Amino acid sequence: MYQIAIIEDNVKIQQVLSDFVSVQPDMELVLKSSSYEEFIHDWRGRHLDLVLCDIGLPGKSGIDAAWYIKARDENTLILMLTVFEEKEKIFAALCAGASGYILKSASLEEIQKAMKEILGGGAAMSPRIARQVADFFYRKPAEINAEAELSSREVEIIALIRQGMSNKEVADKLFISLDTIKYHIKNIYRKLQISNRSELILRYQDN
Repeated sequence: MYQIAIIEDNVKIQQVLSDFVSVQPDMELVLKSSSYEEFIHDWRGRHLDLVLCDIGLPGKSGIDAAWYIKARDENTLILMLTVFEEKEKIFAALCAGASGYILKSASLEEIQKAMKEILGGGAAMSPRIARQVADFFYRKPAEINAEAELSSREVEIIALIRQGMSNKEVADKLFISLDTIKYHIKNIYRKLQISNRSELILRYQDN
């Protein structure tokens, strides 16, 4: 029996999801919370197989919750269920460890399919989200050429960012100013045609 938790601040949506999970023969709803803070207070380390998590929560976000969950138990799976379609939110959630990203416009049948896909070892995304991810990972010749234009210093900075260092930590490590680091990062984003740190980490996470 899969142990399921829900983090959702909309009372009606939380109730619909709770009722839906409760009637699944192979799932048990063991925890439901309306915020990140309520979740970490009530979780208390109990075993969870899958967490259905909204992004736009009061207080800390669902992305913060994903980071916390994976840090506490990397085996707990996370399915983001949200209204956000922005690329930055998608990549931030995936970087935090989410195994799926489904829009709230999805039907209960689609949500059930996504949950089973993730619990079976796969990944799940709404079609529009999957298209954005596919477009990002499609490497155009211009993008490949852009990587060849990276300076040795920029490559070094990317390596440190991949280790999870902040801009200040990178600056201290390389003995250069924070403004210089920001200048280099701006050039990296321009050359790679990306717009944020999450995209940078995803670009190089398997390299």
